[in-house]
Amino acid sequence: MESLSKIREKVRLPLCIKIPPYLMDHQYRGKAVLPAVEAIEILAVSTLDHLPGTAVHSILDARFDKFLVIEDGQQQIDAFNDLEVFDNGRVISRFITRTKSKKAMITRTLEHATLCFHGVSSAPEPPLLGIPTDSGYHVPAEAIYQSLVPFGSSYHNLKELTLFKEGARGQVYAPLLGDPERLLGSPFPLDAAFHAACVWGQRYAGLVGFPVGFGLRRLLMPTHPGNTYISRIFPKEIHSNRVLVDIWITDKDGTIHEVVVDAVMQDVSGGRIKPPSWILG
Repeated sequence: MESLSKIREKVRLPLCIKIPPYLMDHQYRGKAVLPAVEAIEILAVSTLDHLPGTAVHSILDARFDKFLVIEDGQQQIDAFNDLEVFDNGRVISRFITRTKSKKAMITRTLEHATLCFHGVSSAPEPPLLGIPTDSGYHVPAEAIYQSLVPFGSSYHNLKELTLFKEGARGQVYAPLLGDPERLLGSPFPLDAAFHAACVWGQRYAGLVGFPVGFGLRRLLMPTHPGNTYISRIFPKEIHSNRVLVDIWITDKDGTIHEVVVDAVMQDVSGGRIKPPSWILG
């Protein structure tokens, strides 16, 4: 734990993030917001540049506390990576922005994402999805993006989804968008896997959840643009405003690319956004 280890370095690194057009398709209530998967990549690149050798492919205790809104016509995001380096090897990375009120002339600091980079000796074994008692509930991709996850076309990457009470299985696609040689691979398959978890939560928990954190992400093999992968969702806990799930992304032959443990899919609308009646199980 960080409280039992001393900080040996603190530094604030500037982030100047160009906004590609596809980001405008990632929206919450009509406003474009930076996806959690993009924030992870940005912090990983910045941290590795400053601290070569950091275990950026292993992330613990991630939090995505506040949306970063991208305004229409905005060309870049000016932000910071606040780093704390501990003597036990852990590195805490925080994605922050600073805004100044024109009226009060007060500078406000907002923390959008927090990650802990730390090596993990081995990946956990994937749990077995219980054999369903029926053929499952198939949700067409068109229906997902029309009324369940209303994002623009750049984020229509959950191509097939079958739901079971015990979990879900879907095909997730990595489109040919952005830098093809990203440090952590394509961000789109994991983003689409979050869509699958969101849809599962709408049917079986009656809530519309966004990813607000996870306990562990372990990237074993980067995903690549132009490829399709299999995502499996393993629900663990259902609460009044959130669902806890594990996510596994594999090749079609079962080779694991990445795993996310204890992903929190939370209703961030305060109950104002409800699932449509047709999806409720």
